Amino acid sequence: MKDDDLTPPERAAYNLGEPAGWALAESEDRLEAEDVLGRLVAIALFEFGENKDGWSAAYNNDGFITALVAEGKPFDGGISVHVWPNDHPPPHVHILKKSEPDNESIKINLETAELDGDLPPWANSKQVKKMKALVRRHHKLFAEWWEKNHGEVVTLLA
Repeated sequence: MKDDDLTPPERAAYNLGEPAGWALAESEDRLEAEDVLGRLVAIALFEFGENKDGWSAAYNNDGFITALVAEGKPFDGGISVHVWPNDHPPPHVHILKKSEPDNESIKINLETAELDGDLPPWANSKQVKKMKALVRRHHKLFAEWWEKNHGEVVTLLA
């Protein structure tokens, strides 16, 4: 996709794995032949693919992603840390609490170990401080996950 002129948040809106992102890219003439080929491959994988249980994503008949499998690790206190394979920059982890909905995660930037976005209702500043320390302590592992799923090397700057 032609996206050299986009900021990371703008680029994230063009998630070609979802119908809305595809439509947006199409409406702004940002699609390229490789984007169409990638979607056709996803359709073929959905229709004819073997060993689907080991894949990091599931596709529908139209070649759009319906589910993702993340790299993840549980920690004490009922939390788990994840890197989603089809996520957007900047490099970050999602911290989920077992008793809360998945869409209410805490995002910690892997380059700064700082909070990225708003706090969900279940989190407070003391918990965030502990989670930042956890990300720093296990940064090598989380950075490896990000690199494996996104091809981008991550260095903790702070």
